[in-house]
Amino acid sequence: MTSFQPSSSRASEAHTAFNRLHRSVQSWIWEQKWEHLRPAQAAAIDPILRGDTDVIISAATASGKTEAAWLPILSSLAAARDNETLARGVKALYISPLKALINDQHGRLESLAEKVDMPIHRRHGDVGDSARRALKEAPDGLLLITPESLEAMFVIQGTRLPVMLSGLQYIVIDELHSFIGTERGAQLQSLLHRVELAIRRHVPRIGLSATLSDASIAARFLRPGNEENVHVIGGHDDDAAELRMQLRGYITSGGGVSDGEEHIEVEPDKLAIADHLFQNLRGQDNLVFANSRASVETYADLLKGISDRARVVNEFFPHHGNLSKDFREDVESRLRSAGTPTTAVCTSTLEMGIDIGSADAVAQVGAPGSVSALRQRLGRSGRRGKPATLRIYVSERPVDHRTPPVDQLRAELFETVATIELLLEKWYEPPNTDGLHLSTLIQQTLSVIAQHGGATAAELYSALCTEGPFSHIDQPMFIQLLRSLGNNDIIVQSSDGTLLAGAKGERLINHYSFYSAFHTAEEYRLVSSGRTLGSIPIDQPLVEGGLLIFAGRRWRILNVDIAGKVINLTKAGGGRPPSFSGSGILIADGIRQRMKQLYETRDVPAYLDEAARTLFQEGRTAYDRLGLRQNRLITWGDDAILFPWAGDRTMNTLHVLFSSENYESTIDGVGMTLSKTSRAQAATALKYLAALPSPNPSELASNVMVKERDKHDVYLDDQLLTHSYATTALDVETAWPLIKHLAEATTQFAEDLQNYRPKSIVTTNTEPMLELAEAGPYAVIDVETTGFSPQRDRIVEIAIVHVDEQGTVQGTWSTLVDPEQSTGPSHVHGITDHDVRSAPRFTDVLPHIQQQLVGRTVVAHNAAFDLGFLRSEFQRAGVMIPSWPVVCTMQLTRSYYPGESASLADTCKRLHIETGKAHTAAADALAAAGVLSSYIARDSKVAARHAPPMSSTADVTEQSR
Repeated sequence: MTSFQPSSSRASEAHTAFNRLHRSVQSWIWEQKWEHLRPAQAAAIDPILRGDTDVIISAATASGKTEAAWLPILSSLAAARDNETLARGVKALYISPLKALINDQHGRLESLAEKVDMPIHRRHGDVGDSARRALKEAPDGLLLITPESLEAMFVIQGTRLPVMLSGLQYIVIDELHSFIGTERGAQLQSLLHRVELAIRRHVPRIGLSATLSDASIAARFLRPGNEENVHVIGGHDDDAAELRMQLRGYITSGGGVSDGEEHIEVEPDKLAIADHLFQNLRGQDNLVFANSRASVETYADLLKGISDRARVVNEFFPHHGNLSKDFREDVESRLRSAGTPTTAVCTSTLEMGIDIGSADAVAQVGAPGSVSALRQRLGRSGRRGKPATLRIYVSERPVDHRTPPVDQLRAELFETVATIELLLEKWYEPPNTDGLHLSTLIQQTLSVIAQHGGATAAELYSALCTEGPFSHIDQPMFIQLLRSLGNNDIIVQSSDGTLLAGAKGERLINHYSFYSAFHTAEEYRLVSSGRTLGSIPIDQPLVEGGLLIFAGRRWRILNVDIAGKVINLTKAGGGRPPSFSGSGILIADGIRQRMKQLYETRDVPAYLDEAARTLFQEGRTAYDRLGLRQNRLITWGDDAILFPWAGDRTMNTLHVLFSSENYESTIDGVGMTLSKTSRAQAATALKYLAALPSPNPSELASNVMVKERDKHDVYLDDQLLTHSYATTALDVETAWPLIKHLAEATTQFAEDLQNYRPKSIVTTNTEPMLELAEAGPYAVIDVETTGFSPQRDRIVEIAIVHVDEQGTVQGTWSTLVDPEQSTGPSHVHGITDHDVRSAPRFTDVLPHIQQQLVGRTVVAHNAAFDLGFLRSEFQRAGVMIPSWPVVCTMQLTRSYYPGESASLADTCKRLHIETGKAHTAAADALAAAGVLSSYIARDSKVAARHAPPMSSTADVTEQSR
């Protein structure tokens, strides 16, 4: 282990601050046997007691932030009660991102609140009806609540809410950093504003966080438009624990070995990591963060198996959000109790401030993904004067002459080291605060309508935009959003102009998932002998007799009650963890830039073990061997690989830029692969892009076909969706200077721009396309896929519509396809793993597809995308790809309507073509057939001039759909 000694803490003015507290609160502090107030606690007393300003308390984990807020709040409330000036209703709101954190804070504040005779209420999904009724009938004291439950109060209580909150004096937001820049954060800002609208006055807001990257951004989030008056307390100077750390490296073969008596095959690196955890953590209280719920189950199962074989009591238990409340609380109770050594193998559920005491050690399996996450996790150890202990485990794959360059670089190890180095420098990822959050604005629009029983457009705009958190939405955009909702039957307008929920809007509001701003998958409940173990997503391919690992144990599925969404289990000897949905963490620019620095320096961190040192040196050797110190652009076979050393959002922007030039690009961590592209072509494309003016982000986003990212995006028209995607997924401001730098760095490979042309016009078929009316018959195709890359992803559904020369539909055929991998974005195409469990594989339907296409011109809306996947599937099956003549209706649309949206939905609306459910292959293929028919009838000669031939054997673009 390597130790780091932090700086000493600053002097405290605790005595003066203590004297300002109410005598009952002082008495409670003496009973806790505190020797003094901590710096953040002392500094917070005066501004909070004044009650005329918002406050941010930014201090290290375990520095007493909770008490820093509540000691002065309860002092103020107690003084008001003494003076008989305390109004009826809830006096203080505490808003937390986690139910478990609310439960923890309830226990932590109970004795303090009791000292000043202040009741505490909880409100979240696990709170029973009796407690809810008690709050409704006699609102008083402190209310600890999640944003979702506060949303529910607005919808359900409606006009009664102002009475319940009439006595509100303070609002506390815990883990403030977790909300900033997110849809949930936009919801929280709206709820805070609506609370103040309901009671017709400002209420002081107090934000708590241990990992703020920029206090000014946090202040702007806490009080939009008045951030300069937010009082910010602290920093990280009181982070005074010694840090002991080791990073261990492993090689995984990708194969498996038996884990013991059950003969379940497990990767050897996982077994080695589990064994090291067992040997070093047993007999203590620890947290092991495993990044994903599936990994949590895997390691909890391995550790239990090691304990069983060693004939010792198991001390290792899983903890994640899909486990039942009782199971999670049992693990938390074990961690708090003396005499019950417990290691929780967990996800971020134990990352935030739940009081489980001080962990003896924190372990991290795999790269943590962000500096903020690692800081939160490390903060669980090293309390009460003890050193903080961090063990990190990173696995890399074997390397040989066939290994792609990115995998040769040992990128996960370098990412982990970069994260650690930035942590030691107290750098944290800046949040993306540019998002429009239109999905959440839809939710809040419906919520306000439900709260008041209707509202006018002017009232909605005033409440949510003029002075509310959506002030960046101007009036024309808001009107466009309302029209989009009206077109989707989400809202309707009465004769007097009042907006009401439409039929679809009513269904949304009445569904239990409405209160959350993020996607919530429906789930099956797992039950054994009448006890609920937890839940898993319903898109699991589960069958009776199947094996499963869950709650750290192995189970056999007895039966599946589909109607009741219940899976009954019995203990078994084998299984695998279920797959869980959830998006990964976006890697920041700062981490990737630090990785590049690490590759180019000679220092080796002292905290690496011998295996990690070897892997680290292998990564540097590969970096030099590939020439990356001098070149950002290299070749690998027929491909060019670009190394921008940029974060994921910037990389996505580069990907969209290359796609707009019809280069087939794939993001692979630190690298971007341009398929079937020479280094000269790639460098010339960079030179060409760098010579252009910086693009408008929305114009760039218009090249992306699938832009739905958030919960209610499906109800936005294409223009609004494009604006939303541009602000959320693209970072042109960062990417454009990078493009210029990359162009300059690769200029020696670039050709003269006079010879440059986008890859979209490169084709192996040079014969002119026949007129549309003479090019038939046609086969209009559409595919739904597991992702955006034809090389990595697969087709999950295909539809083919036959159309004759006059544009008449003659027949339709479609089928689901087993992709032999996860079905991917089910929220887009609606296809789950369960749906394709009995579907044919592509090789099974390939002969029928060949028969459907023979002798016809192939048509698609964005033919490059559909034919790219079709081509890859043919190649996987070892079948020669025919040279079909091709027509792209999206290209035709751009020729007829230059500058306007060419999306299928907007094109059909423009041409008055009825469409079915979007992103189903049959409906989209029929819609594209309607577009084709319209263009055949309009002017075949003009259409033909703007539809250059495409060959399925030519380079095609991987465009996001």
